[in-house]
Amino acid sequence: MEIAGYEFTGPFTDVSKVPLDRRGVYVVVCLADGEVDCYLDVGESEQVGERLKTHNRKDCWEENAHGEIAYCYRLTSGTWDRELDVNPLQRVRSHSRSEQFGIEGELKWKLDVACGPNPWEEIEEYWEIYREYEAEFGPRAGADAE
Repeated sequence: MEIAGYEFTGPFTDVSKVPLDRRGVYVVVCLADGEVDCYLDVGESEQVGERLKTHNRKDCWEENAHGEIAYCYRLTSGTWDRELDVNPLQRVRSHSRSEQFGIEGELKWKLDVACGPNPWEEIEEYWEIYREYEAEFGPRAGADAE
């Protein structure tokens, strides 16, 4: 199945169909009449199936699903070949150039998910605060004034 330009395996309503100990990216979806109706969560893990089985956001998935919860995954390895700066809020900087973090970041940019943190939304919130300070106090010291 294609999600945001990437080929994923799934969707599976049975989490046991996801490999327990493989590195990759996952997307949790809501199925309505057998079709993806909405995206519930996006993440990455060194052990995708194990992460999904024991996920701390399961309650959020259930609260936001109006159909069946299903799991899609994409196994990854190596480094991300895109020439983009990493998300500045990436939680594990040493791995931020890995394929799984790159794909996860891109999916969080492209997909509107109901559950889990989205660093791009945090950046937007910080940007709004920045603009409020700038409007109140003028340009920040050291910032390029244009």
